[in-house]
Amino acid sequence: MNERVVYLIRGFPSCGKSFTARRLAGASGVVCETDEYFYTQVGADPTSYDYDHDLLPKARRWNLERFQNVVASGLSPIVVDRGNGRNAETREYVCFAIDHGYRVELCEPESAWWQEIRGLLESKNDAGQRLDQWAERLAEMSRATHRVPVSTIRSWMANWRPNLTVDDILNYTAPS
Repeated sequence: MNERVVYLIRGFPSCGKSFTARRLAGASGVVCETDEYFYTQVGADPTSYDYDHDLLPKARRWNLERFQNVVASGLSPIVVDRGNGRNAETREYVCFAIDHGYRVELCEPESAWWQEIRGLLESKNDAGQRLDQWAERLAEMSRATHRVPVSTIRSWMANWRPNLTVDDILNYTAPS
């Protein structure tokens, strides 16, 4: 039997997560992404990204349930295209996958601009101005679809954990 694998894509908006997710899924895999909810479950046009911040919790639940159904079916590879940081939501994906016999790997975008940003994030105390510039650029690049504000991207950058591992996610406990 072939090994079953779940890839968790982590990164910021407009850094190439979805491109990398599609490549990893290939012809036989499945990509589970929360953004798909705003294409397929909101509005009448499936080509239109109808984002509504108030629906984000529902979209996240929808994606997790979809992921759980795909895992239960035994398909592989499964790619979870979302931020996937050290948090309770990502831990839920990891635990469910492992409990169902999947190996879990963290992956990041392959784009040249992500590689530059990633390098800056490893020394973010010294790269503040460059990260601010990238936050502006990513917000602009995402304006046509995700519409993520600069302040949100900058906050994610400030909290980014380079070299995050699956064990880090499994050992995460929510602050009390």
